[in-house]
Amino acid sequence: MSNKNHIPFGVVTALILFVMGLVLYFAKLNTESWTSWLTIIILAGGVILSCLDFAKKNPGQTFGSIFANGFKTTAVITVISIVLTFVMLLIFPDMKEQAFEIARKKMEADGKMTEDQIQTAIQLTQKMYYVFLIGGILFTYMIVGVIASLIGAGAAPKGQKA
Repeated sequence: MSNKNHIPFGVVTALILFVMGLVLYFAKLNTESWTSWLTIIILAGGVILSCLDFAKKNPGQTFGSIFANGFKTTAVITVISIVLTFVMLLIFPDMKEQAFEIARKKMEADGKMTEDQIQTAIQLTQKMYYVFLIGGILFTYMIVGVIASLIGAGAAPKGQKA
């Protein structure tokens, strides 16, 4: 029986991301674009550490089993992060309005859309906000998780029984 670590690593990583989100919100930095890179780094770090820990605790594992553990960790982080994002939006509803304001400013700065087109895009985004939010988290976290799982599985020692 192998020592599975995807749940504890996933929970801890998701909680770190949540606390970081709260800190950035209270510091009024949550709308800065660089914060998304910080999220990606923490997510990837949690998955890679999960892979390395799994390989260390389970000598002789294959690349595939270590990758699978990393991907399971990603799934745990993603599900918890989606739930905690909804919690944050319930506690701080102004975050949603901040997102719309940032989107409007970016479209205006781009200069490729008329005011009517911008308004139509914002209205569509408001109607589909939660779909876009869940889809964005799923897509981003899964892509980063696959890459981090590949890195973790590649860096972990394999095939040597203790």
